[in-house]
Amino acid sequence: MKEERRKTPRVLAEHLVSYKVVDERGETDEMGMARTLDLSEGGLVLEMAHPLGEGVQLEIKMVSADQILEAMGRVVYSKILASGSCRVGVAFTEITEGDLATIAQEIEQRRREEVGVDD
Repeated sequence: MKEERRKTPRVLAEHLVSYKVVDERGETDEMGMARTLDLSEGGLVLEMAHPLGEGVQLEIKMVSADQILEAMGRVVYSKILASGSCRVGVAFTEITEGDLATIAQEIEQRRREEVGVDD
């Protein structure tokens, strides 16, 4: 059985994301759109048109619970899928407490839905 390496639970979550690839000087190298496949308090997995190199820094914006969430992240892996799209794992490196709390609430809500628990 494969051992779970994540420190925080993840849930399936689909959100439209805008991203910027940021270089070491803080300047934008590239901008684009992607969608999340899953989400955790530690990061997310994006489906995008092309791979990004491991260690690439991203500025991420997405909408959750009618709020625009912003975070900085680092690419931890990039995998080309049979469909031709790419799956890119991103670890958050900077995120506000408020945005992290919003993500935590969404995760809790989705986990409750997965096991069929109502409020």
